[in-house]
Amino acid sequence: MNNLQAPIMIEGIAAIIERYRAVVLDLWGVLHDGEVAFPHAITALNALRNKQLDICLLSNSPRRAYQVAKHIESMGIGPPQYNYIVTSGELVYKALEDASDDWHRALAARYFHIGPPELAGLLRGLDRFEVFSPRDADFILTTGASTQPPKEVAALLKECALRKLPMVCANPDLVVLVGDQLVVCAGALAEQYEALGGEVLYHGKPYSSAYRRALDLLGYERHEVLAVGDSLRTDVAGGRNEGIDVLFITSGIHRDAAGDFSAGKLPSAQFFAGEPVVPTFAASLFRW
Repeated sequence: MNNLQAPIMIEGIAAIIERYRAVVLDLWGVLHDGEVAFPHAITALNALRNKQLDICLLSNSPRRAYQVAKHIESMGIGPPQYNYIVTSGELVYKALEDASDDWHRALAARYFHIGPPELAGLLRGLDRFEVFSPRDADFILTTGASTQPPKEVAALLKECALRKLPMVCANPDLVVLVGDQLVVCAGALAEQYEALGGEVLYHGKPYSSAYRRALDLLGYERHEVLAVGDSLRTDVAGGRNEGIDVLFITSGIHRDAAGDFSAGKLPSAQFFAGEPVVPTFAASLFRW
């Protein structure tokens, strides 16, 4: 499908799934809202497994994959319902563990963390250790919105930029829905840092490395795989740029702008105006 064509509106994934052998599935905004799983999404997930489709969960969570697996299991999404789970946090961990490329190999051991305190331990188990001032750091790890006031964070970013510290971003998302609240993610801080002239390396969607990892695990060709997500900037752009069909879920982070696409209504032309790519399909919810 041409990237610039309007998406095909569907009621549920059952209408299109016969042409695919696997699904790359977003978590937040598709399967759950950060607090509870959506019953209709669990039904769809179970139906996909009954159809023998392989499932790779692909999340921009700045946590290790096993931590996210434990979290979603507490919501009722367990290992029998998917084959693989890839998180941006796990991609960061593996990139720094293996350091198989020049950029990561050049990073020394000391990192300054910007983000929620509970996420500072993302690199635990590696030969890296946290320091608590930019002047002591070799690089920055950002995992999300800091608990510090915005002015203090801005000052820290400025100091890091002056010291030319490279930044590793463990979540390229700008915002995420937690319940009904939009929460700032690491991608927003990384954009601030780039605006100051800082160098950032992102792990996760929409970057090709995240999709290559999912495709390698699944073992299928791109035309055999459907991606599902609620973000135009990450899920849709990432999947389409990788040559994968994408089902866009309109009730996630874009729900206020997207409006109600249910009952076969097509997205307005204005909604997709300016987007470099558009989804293959659109649905109001991830449901069967």
